[in-house]
Amino acid sequence: MSAASPSPAVPTTVQSIFSRLAMAIARRRSYADGHPMAVQADEALTAALTAYLAEEPSLALGVANRELLLDGVVLPATSTVVRDLATRLHAMGIGAIKLQRGVTVDAVTQLVRLLSRRLNDPTLQDPLPSIHGIALGRIDYEQLGLADAETSRTESAQLWRALAERMLGSVGERDDGSDVVSPTRLASSLGDASTDASVAQRAFEALDTLADGVSLAPRAVRETIGERLQDLLSATELGAIVATLRGAGRARRQHLVQNVATVLPAAAVVRWLHAAASASGEDMSPHMLRLLSKMSVHFRGRRKEAAEEALRETAAKLVGGWEGGQLNPVDHAALLDTLAEWTAREGAPTAASASQFDSASQEAARLVQMACELDFVAPDTTVAVQKLADNGHSTAVLAWADRATSESTKRQLREMTLTPAAISRTLLATPLDSAAAKALLDATHEDVARVLIDALERCETRAGRRLIFDRLRTMHISIADTVRARMAEPMPWFLVRNLLALLRELLLATPDLPPTFAVGPLLLFQRHERAAVRREAIRLLAGVPSVRAAALRRALDDDSDDVQQAAIDVAFSQRKDELPLDVATRLLALAERATVPVELREKAVRAVGGTRHADVRTWLIAHSTRRARLTGSTKMAPTSETVRAAVHVLATAFATDPLATPVLALARKAGMVGDPR
Repeated sequence: MSAASPSPAVPTTVQSIFSRLAMAIARRRSYADGHPMAVQADEALTAALTAYLAEEPSLALGVANRELLLDGVVLPATSTVVRDLATRLHAMGIGAIKLQRGVTVDAVTQLVRLLSRRLNDPTLQDPLPSIHGIALGRIDYEQLGLADAETSRTESAQLWRALAERMLGSVGERDDGSDVVSPTRLASSLGDASTDASVAQRAFEALDTLADGVSLAPRAVRETIGERLQDLLSATELGAIVATLRGAGRARRQHLVQNVATVLPAAAVVRWLHAAASASGEDMSPHMLRLLSKMSVHFRGRRKEAAEEALRETAAKLVGGWEGGQLNPVDHAALLDTLAEWTAREGAPTAASASQFDSASQEAARLVQMACELDFVAPDTTVAVQKLADNGHSTAVLAWADRATSESTKRQLREMTLTPAAISRTLLATPLDSAAAKALLDATHEDVARVLIDALERCETRAGRRLIFDRLRTMHISIADTVRARMAEPMPWFLVRNLLALLRELLLATPDLPPTFAVGPLLLFQRHERAAVRREAIRLLAGVPSVRAAALRRALDDDSDDVQQAAIDVAFSQRKDELPLDVATRLLALAERATVPVELREKAVRAVGGTRHADVRTWLIAHSTRRARLTGSTKMAPTSETVRAAVHVLATAFATDPLATPVLALARKAGMVGDPR
């Protein structure tokens, strides 16, 4: 407990309260519960408290070295009542009692019942109960090394469960079999505060009671509850927190904000203050927010506890007066730059500082950095991100976004950064900054596929087009609909070729097309005036079972050698699949054409390896054998690549066919059977 100041006398109203409390304790020990004398004493004490609290927001009693403190001021021990009360509280291990305005007679009765226990009562070691309107705290034995860890855990769980019961009405089954209701569950309920005033009011009362109780608790309990409160507030939308804080008047709100700020971990205090400022209609300087954030992580050789205490003291003063508007932004900016230099000297990873930008972008850069550090994206952040992106600083913003604490902030900043204008500016820059372009592309998602396609059309450098294409082909197959929609519009032939190639790459990664994707219209590209487009079309369409045969027919009949070659290549790659007879016949016809390169003719023969049709068998036998002129007997044709290919297909597809077996016997004698190709 903090150092206390002496006081010359006990105020008359407080002396009356002490006297009535002593009387109520005495009667509770003398009479049973419900006895008129005990009830009368409780009612008299409640009346005295009500009169006092009509003028003061609370009455805080504390015990230090068997001395009684009133609101942090030591009361003189000349009064027997004061001495006895201090001795009793110290013996019971109660270090603080805080009574709030509006305390009821039922709550007073619970307090008197608690304080009237005999000093050898075994229940003195039990966790302190939760009493509505009255906060109780243990003497902080933890500082003396005498804290009971189990008692601290039990008291923490009890305080948290009391919060849950006030917020939810009924807790029911405990989460995951534990003794603690999860912050996520409470955050789900607190989220309704934005639209339901009764939820906001109930949540405010619950938080207010908890904060009063925790502020008087031992350090271990404060730290445990503070961490749970941090989880609760982090999982709750800022709007719901603001609505909750508006659930009471300014004085009570200020009291709650200050109490919670003394319990929360330092890193969570800034967001809590931002919500409090919004609830109070106050405007906190952005620089002040960032300074407070820096205070939560920079200790500059000081003990961590000292730095956190300084932050909380600053928070309390801010809430008390809300004088942030008088602070000098220029001085803040200079101090922020100094803090940034400390970070660099200490070896911490830092993104580009605001000073590295032109004058028009420096303030925008600071706002975005603040959003990352505070883990909060305000409306002015949106404007700042847009300004930086428009000025070509998208990659810097993305680097800052990666360092944001929460995934929500990262996602918001990325979405704001990856605008069509920003993407186009980076990808179409002359000269192209390949590193910046790749960093930006790596951060993109499927929702900007159309923007990347447009950039692919407009990009004038081969390196830039390759970067864009590589990013598109690694995206999810769901962008196929976007690609198909773009292909329905007028576009240059090279973009058509690239998009057909892109669809083929997507299919290779994920064979199943989206159910909404229409393949039929793509057949029209087999009639495109450019052979390069027709070539890419057959490479794509041969991979789609529903149109494979039709696509192969058109490609094999094409007058372009390049297109026919592409058709043979894809048919060869799928040689284990059965082909329609007319497609197989087209392939075998090309195998007989002397103008076709021999390696392609061989592939054409092997491409029919999965087609077990009599006409195919007849062609293979005829191609691989000859009739002797004198004897008329069958013999093997002169060895060639196509003959070897024909024998191989006979051996794999027609091995047991009675018409093929004599040919295969001749081939074995010639050493041509068993070709592994």
